[in-house]
Amino acid sequence: MNDEKMSVLNELKNLAETDYKVFNSRIIPTRQIMLGVRMPALRKIAKNTAEQKNFDFVQCDKQNIYEMILLEGMVLSYMDQSFKDLLPYTEQFLDKVDNWAQIDATVGKFRRIVREKEDILPVIRKWLKSDKEFVVRAGLVLLLTHYVEKERLNLVFNLSQSVVHTGHYAHMANAWLISVCMAKYPEETIAFFRKNTLDKKTHNKAIQKSRESYRVSKEHKDMILALKL
Repeated sequence: MNDEKMSVLNELKNLAETDYKVFNSRIIPTRQIMLGVRMPALRKIAKNTAEQKNFDFVQCDKQNIYEMILLEGMVLSYMDQSFKDLLPYTEQFLDKVDNWAQIDATVGKFRRIVREKEDILPVIRKWLKSDKEFVVRAGLVLLLTHYVEKERLNLVFNLSQSVVHTGHYAHMANAWLISVCMAKYPEETIAFFRKNTLDKKTHNKAIQKSRESYRVSKEHKDMILALKL
């Protein structure tokens, strides 16, 4: 076990809180070992490690510890390097992920994605076709974080309809994506709700999540309620 890994692991163990571990375990289903470290502390460690461009930590064995694996993704997201250069490491990280939280806290936050959106689209398309539930979710989270723009709406809708994975967390992310579209572009998204090839479960969940959003008007919420299947 290398010194860097031991240093980070010891710091995590010192920061661990039993009550927070119990809370986190209830909302994050995972087979990984959870210590119970809060996100602000993890962000601080991740930023410090990223500033050192510490790939030794990124590549070390995480011993199936939830926070160590989460830190791997967070460190990558904080590095000031091209997403495409970091892609091999990112896909190694995704291979370890077995829960929604490690996706949602990392993949949408890579520092240079905003400058590389066109270049990254082939990666997203590939991830959306994966047979791995959380890789599909990663692609959907990238879309909802960076691509819900007027000029890309048709692209986003087409990619949403291309998802065939039936896993719960892929399905939920797809519904979340459409609800973000609804919040930003209601007229276009209502037209999409009227005519799409989403499965019934995703279609209805997207309507539900849109109706739960404080960013969607009551008028629009009433309109889409009538479009449930």
